[in-house]
Amino acid sequence: MGLVFDIDGTLSPIAPTPDEAWLAPGVVPLLEEARKYAHVAIITGREVDDVAAMVNVEGLTYIGTHGLEWCDGLPTRHPIQLVPEARASIEPGKYLLDLAEKELAGLPGIIVERKRVGGSIHYRLSPHPEQARQRIFAVLEGPAHSVNMRLSEGKRVVEIRTLQNITNKGEALRHFAQRLDLHGIIFAGDDRTDLDAILQIPNLRKQGIAALSIVVRHVDTLPSLLEHGDIIVQEVDGMVNLLRKIVRLLREG
Repeated sequence: MGLVFDIDGTLSPIAPTPDEAWLAPGVVPLLEEARKYAHVAIITGREVDDVAAMVNVEGLTYIGTHGLEWCDGLPTRHPIQLVPEARASIEPGKYLLDLAEKELAGLPGIIVERKRVGGSIHYRLSPHPEQARQRIFAVLEGPAHSVNMRLSEGKRVVEIRTLQNITNKGEALRHFAQRLDLHGIIFAGDDRTDLDAILQIPNLRKQGIAALSIVVRHVDTLPSLLEHGDIIVQEVDGMVNLLRKIVRLLREG
């Protein structure tokens, strides 16, 4: 059995800045117990180091930067593996982040988050978020194309990612299931990049894997996520309550 979770907006309430995010109360002991009965993974747009420090539970698989980074346990004890095809995008990503820091410095509420490959431009704190979004795209869209990178979006964030779709959360979910020869898998997420994993669920079923998706509904959840999710829960509290039930069933079963 595999249990795979997004973090921000799924097991952690959305915070004003990435550094202010924290796991909802009760999540850590639930993950610690769940790993006794299932293979547990975290798939996130954050770097592996970042999310592992946030969760700090040994024995989980940490999958960062939308599937580009993998670590079988805490990175303080285990090596981080980077998808080989992503290495060519490290320097172009740095160039775009340097450009963002320079050209967007005058915009209030902008946070530039650097990752091993690419990064994120957060504008959640901007007093004029739509204007900030338009400015970010105006500054970065052309240069990104010129260095074979692309821009994608999440909730009040613009992601600098590889142009070639080397991997995404859906491919990472499939790889996780295959490498562990899982017979069943549950994925939970809430944002645009989680849709790739949710759309992978029917494909896993065709391969004979019992697969289920959970969507955490917020006021701004994309309709496509709600359309394709098997189970809908309300906010992070609803996800924590469902996780508690899942762990209880695993314990009893």
